[in-house]
Amino acid sequence: MPHRCCRALTALVVPALFALSAAPLAAQEPLKLLAVRPVVTAPPKIDGVIDDACWKAIEPVSDFTQYDPINGAKASEETFVWAAFDQDYLYFAFLMKDSQPRKIWAELTPRNEYENNDSIKLILDAYNDKRTSIEFEVNPRGVQKNSVETIWKSEAFIRPDGWSAEMAIPFKSLRFSAQKLDVWGINFERYINRLNETDFWTDVKRDLPELQQSGELRGLSGLRPGYNLEFFPYAGVRTSGFDAEGGRQTDTKAAVGLDAKWGIKPNLYLDVTASPDFSEVESDPFIYQLSPYENYLQEHRPFFTEGSRYFSLGENDEYEGGGVSLFYSRRIRNPRGAAKISGKTGGFGFGILGAVNKVDVGPGGDPRDSYFGVFRVQKDILKNSQVGVYYAGVHDGDARNQNVAVDFNFNFKDYYYIQGMGALTYNAGVPNSRNGIYQLNFRREPDAGLQLTSGFQRIENNVNISTGYIDQKDVQSFDLMVGHAWRYNKGLFKRFSFDFSGTVRQDSFGNATGQNGELFIWSELFNRIEVHGGIQVGRSKYQVLDLADALVWTPDYIKTRGTNIDFSWDRGGFVKEISIEAGWDKQGVYNEEYTAVVPGGETAVEGQLVLRPRSNFEWSVQGGWIRQTSDLTGSEVFNGLTYETALHYQLTRSLFLNTRYFGETREKQYSLDFLVGYYFGAGNVVQLALKKSERNDLLGRVGGYSITLKVSYLLRI
Repeated sequence: MPHRCCRALTALVVPALFALSAAPLAAQEPLKLLAVRPVVTAPPKIDGVIDDACWKAIEPVSDFTQYDPINGAKASEETFVWAAFDQDYLYFAFLMKDSQPRKIWAELTPRNEYENNDSIKLILDAYNDKRTSIEFEVNPRGVQKNSVETIWKSEAFIRPDGWSAEMAIPFKSLRFSAQKLDVWGINFERYINRLNETDFWTDVKRDLPELQQSGELRGLSGLRPGYNLEFFPYAGVRTSGFDAEGGRQTDTKAAVGLDAKWGIKPNLYLDVTASPDFSEVESDPFIYQLSPYENYLQEHRPFFTEGSRYFSLGENDEYEGGGVSLFYSRRIRNPRGAAKISGKTGGFGFGILGAVNKVDVGPGGDPRDSYFGVFRVQKDILKNSQVGVYYAGVHDGDARNQNVAVDFNFNFKDYYYIQGMGALTYNAGVPNSRNGIYQLNFRREPDAGLQLTSGFQRIENNVNISTGYIDQKDVQSFDLMVGHAWRYNKGLFKRFSFDFSGTVRQDSFGNATGQNGELFIWSELFNRIEVHGGIQVGRSKYQVLDLADALVWTPDYIKTRGTNIDFSWDRGGFVKEISIEAGWDKQGVYNEEYTAVVPGGETAVEGQLVLRPRSNFEWSVQGGWIRQTSDLTGSEVFNGLTYETALHYQLTRSLFLNTRYFGETREKQYSLDFLVGYYFGAGNVVQLALKKSERNDLLGRVGGYSITLKVSYLLRI
């Protein structure tokens, strides 16, 4: 089967590559140009007022175009942009005209936290490769938002005719080629909340990749980019109390750590961490374990999230309910230290990561270290396509796991994509056969018109990835989706589409394990309401645990059918967001040990309400309820509710209060997080955190609290 699978993939990929090479590239439309000038007077004062002498000597650019709601129409309000530079900074000034300035909406939040605010965004493609960008955004209250966390200056000012803003971007905060300063890609994006309108400086079409439609920044010259060296030390003390035999025990620990970043070159960075900050990690949510497959949890630690795109395996690393990844950073649970190098040159993007992880072997055992290594190289080819190689490995005592992959992503004729990957996993002492992962996907996805997706995935039964994440193995599937979408410029609907899809599933030996079909409808309304829903019908076999705790397929099918609906209203203001998702399914239901599955039913409801009574105060409440029943006995198999409520109060731009209470009803677990923080500069913070919880872990029920005081300071040389 593996050889037949490889031949099938080759038969699919090779003709596609020939078609790709023969397909003409889309003609480039004339680009807008922004000529940036050196500052000849004093540099601007970054206060958002734009009355500095340097701006008066420069002609601004304007003529923004709507992206949404009416793609290609003239922007409803005027926007003007000025640009200048000196040896240290790239400066921008913005004037956002608004005929109804009292309706300008801006929240006072921590950095990166606001949503659906009036805002202006700088999109900078410093490599001019039309694939890589960094974004700098600010709202009318001067709150910053970044696509990559870095240091920069900004301020905003609300005027009688709208609002204005200024930015100063240090060249030390940018990754670029010092030998190619002549042309950078650039664009500007404005959002007007009261109109729900998004405007770009260039005419950005929905069917084309956004960065392929950028303007050009010209005029940078004579720069002497210095070496960027950043130190981010922290010191903290944590007092914890927990229940144990003999009563409550307390433990006080002091901790120091250091993150460092060295810009070896403007396009090459080294990041090092020693004793990563324990107080930065958010408490994980409660997720019910209703199948034998591992739940995926998001990464929050700054060292692993920053620059993560250099270590992703294409779209296979995008988790919307499962997938395959060769590197899952949460496998490094307790790092003693880690380092990574990442950058881009000559069309090659690369990342190298190494980490030493302290392994807790439990009571009576001596801790040991495990060693992780990751290597990723991706090459840009053609207009908007990439090919790459990937390696991830771990050495843990006598156990060794190594994983290698090749992947590709071809984009041709604007909205046609062919993507795929092939990977092999190797483990010490285990025969290396039937250990492959293969994926191939074709998509035709214009904004309106015929929608088409087909895919193949094969994960063999001996796949074992200790460095990464995989939600299921011994599976093979074929998918096909056909649909149509309509886009409207007026009326009730902004966009409407429907999809017909079907899936044939097998185990990796080619034995049938299920089939299903689905009809799904998507609707987006002009009043910011979105409603989605669908129905599905099919049959499926399930994987259960045998006596050796290995996954095996059930011999019999269980008929499946179901329906679901999703409603959301994301509007900003006092009632900021309302969302409800509900589903009902006839499906297989597992017992608590996952050793058997019976026909049953599942009802699931999720909801969220977010209120913003003031621009600096937000309250949210959300919950999810799941109930499962058995068709054989009519009894209830599972009933559980997860819930969460949170308050955020931003007293000033720097001082804030956060509190979050969440839990679940089935085993009565809960967690309470309370945080007071004061930011006195980019990356500089003093915060006091209280956490109290009762949770279940491998050793039983654990109840306790922790109080943490932390001070961190970011120093750039």
